[in-house]
Amino acid sequence: PQYHPVYGAVPQVPQIPHQYGHPYGSPPMQPMQPYVGNSALSLAPSPPQKGKENIIKSQWNRAERLASKSYHDLSAQVTSGANKSVTVLTTNCIDRPTALISKKSTQALNQGAALCDLISTKLDAVITSIDGGHFSGKEQDLMVYEQQPYPSSSTLPPDAPADRSAAVYSSSGSTTTKGSNFFSKVWLYSNSRLPPHLPPFKVYMPTYPLLCLAATYSERVYTPPDPKTPGETETHIPADWRSGTKAMALKSLPIDDMNTVVFAIRGSQTFMDWAVNYKSEPTSPEGFLDDEGNLCHAGFLYVARKMVKPVADRLRVLLQENPARSNCSLLITGHSAGGAVAALLYAHMMNTRIESELNYLTGFFKRVHCVTFGAPPVSLLPLKKSADKQHRKSLFYSFINEGDPVPRADKTVVRSLLKLYTTAAPSPNQTSCVGSLTSFSKLNLSSASQTTLQTTSTSPPPKPGKQWKFSKPSKTSLQTTSSSTTASSAPPWPIVPCTLSPAGRLVVLRQRIGGTEDDVEAVTVDDDELRNVVYGDPLKHQMRMYRTRVERIATRAVT
Repeated sequence: PQYHPVYGAVPQVPQIPHQYGHPYGSPPMQPMQPYVGNSALSLAPSPPQKGKENIIKSQWNRAERLASKSYHDLSAQVTSGANKSVTVLTTNCIDRPTALISKKSTQALNQGAALCDLISTKLDAVITSIDGGHFSGKEQDLMVYEQQPYPSSSTLPPDAPADRSAAVYSSSGSTTTKGSNFFSKVWLYSNSRLPPHLPPFKVYMPTYPLLCLAATYSERVYTPPDPKTPGETETHIPADWRSGTKAMALKSLPIDDMNTVVFAIRGSQTFMDWAVNYKSEPTSPEGFLDDEGNLCHAGFLYVARKMVKPVADRLRVLLQENPARSNCSLLITGHSAGGAVAALLYAHMMNTRIESELNYLTGFFKRVHCVTFGAPPVSLLPLKKSADKQHRKSLFYSFINEGDPVPRADKTVVRSLLKLYTTAAPSPNQTSCVGSLTSFSKLNLSSASQTTLQTTSTSPPPKPGKQWKFSKPSKTSLQTTSSSTTASSAPPWPIVPCTLSPAGRLVVLRQRIGGTEDDVEAVTVDDDELRNVVYGDPLKHQMRMYRTRVERIATRAVT
């Protein structure tokens, strides 16, 4: 027997003869005989194979259709769910925020436009009151006040108080207001002052009494003529609706003890009238000035043309009253718009080619002077003193307080100033000035807790340790800050081109660096230097301040 190395001996299978032809001895399969029983029931033959295949195929097709339908339903549900999710996502993350931003932007722009209108109206009112001699000179009168609206979410009627404080205001008959001095913000920019070292203003001693005389009567022109003062008269120039020019006043006064005849001119137009609203575009001075190409302010030029005859008539009367006045000097002076007209009349009297009844009287006076204070720009090229030898001792000065916005009150400059007033105050470490409409969103007119500047309201003052986002130094600190320090730390305000130029030799009156308010200096500048600064403090436009500073300079010069 055979042995297996693991299982041992292999069992032997008896050999069956291969008579059946099978190796394993299995007999061949015999055909099965049908079973025959007592029953007469016989089995039906099996259905053909082809029928079974058709049934299976139909069932498979049915299952396939169900699966396809389920797939499409599932796909539709997924797609609809995805679309719904995308719609919800778009609505929540894009549409609603965009609508909210648009609404807030519209509100901010509306508030910015309203604030700009308020400041523009206030600036017009302040400078007009200064030109009319009615301004008090107090900084409180520069405040821009805005009524605080009630919360929009309140369910109370509009006339009902929303809280206890509102009830107090309602019962007392007053309104909740806050005031902000937007104008002093101009001092926060580095180019709000001229360079510290400029040529000083030096003249001969006999000149200072004339300067003080001009300042005195430029201020007195706002008061009615004094009946006790002999020879003091006032002439009115009528308005003209075609050019939008209002009436002007001309005050004349002979001062025989000083051998001077004074003509002081006062304008009655509002600031915005001659600066922005009416015909301020340059026009040719044909027939009025020798240089016809030097275009002049249309409104001022019209008034100057209309004043030629009244001034000439008044001068003839003064000369006829006292022929010795032919040895006197004629001093033409004026403040603000009156100064612009005075400069044009002076330039007209200095003509050598154009003749008129006023130009003819120039030779009847020993000298003709023109001294203006805070006068706006009048011509493309600065009007200068005549180069003729007979006029070499004539004075033609234009005094400007540092910060006075009127000497640069061109239309584009006024618009830039309004933009400066409505822009958030710059921070000390800011490197560039951002003056855009987006800053209007930082100006909340309806909230008493947010302010861009120093405010005056009925609410209690902030805590000492609290830092406000838009704070500004006090007026005293602004005026005493060194210009070198300001230039190194404060950003500049963008300078816009100015079309017109002020007339005469420019003399800037300013407070000395590190000095007190009474310590004033006078420096000379040219038109190009003046174009590189931004002036926007209406308090500096007061004729009272001009007169005080001129008198201090004269006193210091003679003592």
